Formats: sequence, structure tokens, C-alpha cells
Amino acid sequence: MLSSCTKKEQKSTAGTTETPPAASANAEGTNNLKLEFSGTDKFMIKNPKFKVSLYGADERLADAPATLIAEQEFEQKSVPFTIDLEVPKDAESKITPKPAGPVKYYIAVTWDSDGNGKPGEKGDIFIDHDKQFPNVKLNGETQKVYLKVLK
Repeated sequence: MLSSCTKKEQKSTAGTTETPPAASANAEGTNNLKLEFSGTDKFMIKNPKFKVSLYGADERLADAPATLIAEQEFEQKSVPFTIDLEVPKDAESKITPKPAGPVKYYIAVTWDSDGNGKPGEKGDIFIDHDKQFPNVKLNGETQKVYLKVLK
């Protein structure tokens, strides 16, 4: 089991040696935030395109607005699903005002799932804040996000 964690090289089918990409990182200086979306409502998805945004703020500054750190569009035709949101490695340095204390991150979803041209209205899929606020940690673990249909 330990050998799988320390294995540095992999043989490709062509017989050359390749180094596998680092887990949850890529060449642009980003990490991936793995988000698992689920919910108990019956989800009718007419428009599969949605946007996930990551925000960050100093946990101690109640009046300071959160800073948009990353935003990415996805397509999904059913719930539950899992996505990888690209997050800059220097996410904390992008927050203004500069955090003096611990940083809090959360995500937002913008989805016109009913296809009427207006996201975030009755009939659209939205984060279920009543079940759990969408706080996330940038620690490499899969984060759960609960969804519901706005009524």
C-alpha cells in the first residue's frame, strides 16, 4: 500500500517513462477543489450550464465583503454529481482587505436550471443554506454541498 504513495514513475503503453501529474494541481499554479453536490428534491434540469464561484474573506471582519477568488462554468444533467473547481494556489493572497486572521472560504452557484433565462428564481437549483452553509476548506478533501429547488 505504501508503494502506491511513493511511486514516482509510470510506464505508458508506448514503453516510455512518464511522471504522472500531481494530484489536484496543474501547470498554471492552481489546485482543484473537489465539490460533491447532492440533494433530496426532484431535480428537473432543462439548462445544464451553471457557474460555481469561490469567495474568501477574513473570518474576523464581519463588515468586509468577500472577495471572488475563482469562477468556473460547468454542465450537468442530473444530481448528484462531483466537480473539480480550479483554485489558484495563492488564493489567500487574492483576498482584499488582506486577512489578518483566519480565512473563511465559501462557494456560490448560479444556475438557470429551468431554462427561463433568469437564474436564482423559483424553479431553479440553488444551494440549500437551510441544510448547511457552503463553507469549504482548501485542504484537498472532497467538500459536500447540498442543493434544492427554489420554491
